[in-house]
Amino acid sequence: MRAPKPRTIAVRGFTEWDGAKERRPSTYRKFSGDVLILDTETRIDAAQNLTFGSYRLLEAGQCTEEGLFYGDDLTPKEMACMDEYARSRDADVAPGFSRKLLLYDQRDFLKLFYEAAFRSRFLVVAFNLPFDLSRLAFDVAPARDDFAGGFSLMLWQQPGSRLENKYRPRFTVKHIDSKRALKGFTKPVSLDYADQIPEGSKTGKPDKRYTFRGHFLDLRTLAFALTDRGHSLKSACEAFGVEHGKTEPDRHGIVTPEYIDYNRRDVLATMELYFKLMEEYERHPIPLQATRAFSPASIGKAYERAMGIVPLLNRQPDFPKVLLGNAMSGFFGGRAGVHIRRVPMPIVYCDFLSMYPTVNALMGLWDFIIARKIELVEATAEVQSFLNTIDRDRLFDPNTWRKLPAFVQLEPAGDILPVRSAFDPDTKDWQIGVNFLHTSEDGPREALWYSLPDVAASVLLTGRIPTIVRAVRLKPVRRQRGLKSVMFRGDIPIDPRTRDFFKTVVEQRKLLDQRSDLPEDEVKRRGGSLKVTANATSYGILAEMTRHELGERRKAWVTVYGVDDEPFRCKVTAPETPGEYCFPPLAALITGAARLQLALLERCVTDLGGTYAMEDTDSMAIIATRDGGLIPCPGGPHVVGGREMVKALSWAQVRGIAERFQDLNPYEPSAVPGSALEIEPDNFDPVTGEQREIYCFAISAKRYAFFIFDANGDPQILQKKVNNKDDGWSEHGLGHLLNPISPNSEDRGWIREVWLYLTRSALGLKVEAPAWFDRPALTRMSVSSPPMRELFEKINENKPYKKQIKPFNFLLTAHIAPEGYPIGVDRDHFHLFAPYESDRRKWENLTWVDRYSRKSWKASTLINRGTTTMARLQTYRDIIDKYAFHKEAKSADASGEVCGKPTVGLLQRRHIAVGALTHIGKESNKLEEVQSGTVHDIDEVTTELCDPKRDEWTTIILPMLRKMPVSLLVRESGLSRATIQAIRNGRRPYKKNAARLLALRFAEGKA
Repeated sequence: MRAPKPRTIAVRGFTEWDGAKERRPSTYRKFSGDVLILDTETRIDAAQNLTFGSYRLLEAGQCTEEGLFYGDDLTPKEMACMDEYARSRDADVAPGFSRKLLLYDQRDFLKLFYEAAFRSRFLVVAFNLPFDLSRLAFDVAPARDDFAGGFSLMLWQQPGSRLENKYRPRFTVKHIDSKRALKGFTKPVSLDYADQIPEGSKTGKPDKRYTFRGHFLDLRTLAFALTDRGHSLKSACEAFGVEHGKTEPDRHGIVTPEYIDYNRRDVLATMELYFKLMEEYERHPIPLQATRAFSPASIGKAYERAMGIVPLLNRQPDFPKVLLGNAMSGFFGGRAGVHIRRVPMPIVYCDFLSMYPTVNALMGLWDFIIARKIELVEATAEVQSFLNTIDRDRLFDPNTWRKLPAFVQLEPAGDILPVRSAFDPDTKDWQIGVNFLHTSEDGPREALWYSLPDVAASVLLTGRIPTIVRAVRLKPVRRQRGLKSVMFRGDIPIDPRTRDFFKTVVEQRKLLDQRSDLPEDEVKRRGGSLKVTANATSYGILAEMTRHELGERRKAWVTVYGVDDEPFRCKVTAPETPGEYCFPPLAALITGAARLQLALLERCVTDLGGTYAMEDTDSMAIIATRDGGLIPCPGGPHVVGGREMVKALSWAQVRGIAERFQDLNPYEPSAVPGSALEIEPDNFDPVTGEQREIYCFAISAKRYAFFIFDANGDPQILQKKVNNKDDGWSEHGLGHLLNPISPNSEDRGWIREVWLYLTRSALGLKVEAPAWFDRPALTRMSVSSPPMRELFEKINENKPYKKQIKPFNFLLTAHIAPEGYPIGVDRDHFHLFAPYESDRRKWENLTWVDRYSRKSWKASTLINRGTTTMARLQTYRDIIDKYAFHKEAKSADASGEVCGKPTVGLLQRRHIAVGALTHIGKESNKLEEVQSGTVHDIDEVTTELCDPKRDEWTTIILPMLRKMPVSLLVRESGLSRATIQAIRNGRRPYKKNAARLLALRFAEGKA
């Protein structure tokens, strides 16, 4: 094997931000029964202006008032309809209250809103609240301070005037993602005495510094926090058993009695969903207001607070930051990849039981969570000895896993280790592979830090014992004081002093299957709650880092701890701060241990001569048939009759492997019998219960589908749960696109059609493309930030707010064909948006705005390539044809060449040499924008933490330039001899000149 060329790799850094604000503990207040519930309807044009809406006031849990409100530009006919409706219908209120259905204009309703939401401190409830309140506003400005990057909505005008009433607050909202937003009132110029009394004040005295932020509960967010799933109002009502769920009208954007009925039904559904969600939420005995439950992690952290668990970095502020940086540099996400590409293969699909809670329990990490302190023990000789004895059998001993909480510094020399690099030059983003990693022969010899589970996995897979530079073991010392018992969800006792929280929630979830005294929906809801909380507390909150966007022109100093013994400082536009319970050493150990479980499974399979089609975090599709044997597969190690083949294990052999993992089941057998590795139910016929042959068709990491053949020999995609979706196909890379059949529908069944099309093509069967393949492939987004709204400055110019593109309006974003960019534009800085249009027949005639230049363009699928005035849009056919050949660039084909678009068959791990090393911040920023393709530059979402001692210029490019003749550099770069000499002597070139030299580097084949 020829030596791999050195390449830049990235490691995570742990940062301290000089300007970080001290985290204030959240206060808990049990809400009164005073609630304002509302919902709005809008026009279906680009402005999506308010037509009308309805509301309900609840006091002590009873509806005491119901009414309608309307926008100020209804036609006389529409206004007459509203008047007649209000006069002829009764309000749906509790007995003893006025049955009059009230009717307000927009300004008068906002007076009611002010009295209820601000003065009387009602809880304001809606589903997608930011959208509703932005309909009611009369103007908007960019928000400041804690809400910088969000919107400041002006809701109140001076009496008899269009000017803002500065004696009333604004409503500020900052988008996090489609499920979450920060919301609150600002402080007005003047406050009444009562409005300055802090909530929970024992003295009842006013405080001029106090700002009442309001109580705003978005049910979309609360449903996500309770289920870890993004819901629509319809799906949330279905999930929580709401009696009067959401209905669907024939048309939107109109004012008719039927449509008013529809809107009132939405508010009724929202009210009933509110009761259901709060009933579920209040089962959790946690000190967290429902308005602050932004995610399952919020609930998980609140449980730890309830148990009296002080965050590790708070109880031990002197924990060495250098080790935090070392551990963060060895932190990687889950292992995911494809091993057999674009060849449908028979499989047995297996996954691990609650992977993260399981490895937590095996390593005894709960002892660290509740420890008074964590000591660091130098353990180089001990770890070296431990690795010398590691083998498959020893890793099936649960006692071995108790020795894994340690970190190892080593110089890689062909070890199989996780590595983060820009494997695919076309995308340029950082990807994580598990590869053969080498120290570069030409570059500096890097000593990298890894969790001991990752190093043990390498020993298991390669048989090679690495030479350890240094190892540090973590040791929990005593137990922190003040720990308390909690009743999880109100009926499951957990004492953190005597019970492992991670184990308990998994055991209780499995015990639900034995309960015959609970209704099915309660079993499902309770089981979901246990699963969500287990996953959040066993990993998510330990890895939480919060990114703070400062804006393009602002930078802040941060101190970075990483692979070295000394930190460095740099300036960044988006500093990060650790979450409340963040502790990088435990986060890195957990994901490392999950990769070790997969490595152990891989070793069990390969020891029998077998292989696998794909793996994804906690699962693996093992090539297997009923009786085993050889199966044709390009690149396979066996050759029969000139055909390359791989060995399929038998079903019995896979069962034997699964049974072997019974030794690694850390749970009580009475609650969780059997193995930690489960053969998924989808391997069995749902009618007969007998095992059946299922197949996997995989393209690249997280892009795969499972199928069976029906009686006629036709493939049928399985109804299988993949990536937390109740579908049998991966949506990764497609889920951001609009439903091409019905753009307003959230149904993702069309993706099943895509996988069926791809699978039939791969099998060589007759394929008919769906009728919608040649429609424009567009994505729906929202106006989630001021820069996004500024795209439509020209459209909004000289228009009143109600006619403008407003915050949280829907948008369409286009995907440009590779050859479809207008002539002369910068492809890396060109992306088109347009106001939302639900009628796909009008898409070809939309006017689009480029995100970067703000210029207007036309776009169409009906041209072959871009022109000076138009862009060519990708169709669904374009995207699916590209999707079918998406590269698995972190892998190599059977000959060792990098996996490319045409590669099929068995893949192998690439060999990677460490060139330059760079530190970066968290990668999971703006996930929705990344997945939708609206982010073109990785710097928009990932912060590079520049260490002058380690950057690519210093470690790779400059040494290369010093080796090359000056005359060659002058001739090839076009720079002067004096400039070249200055650069070789250490002067940093301008960006443009650096680009010339970088191009020369690639031209010389030095990349």
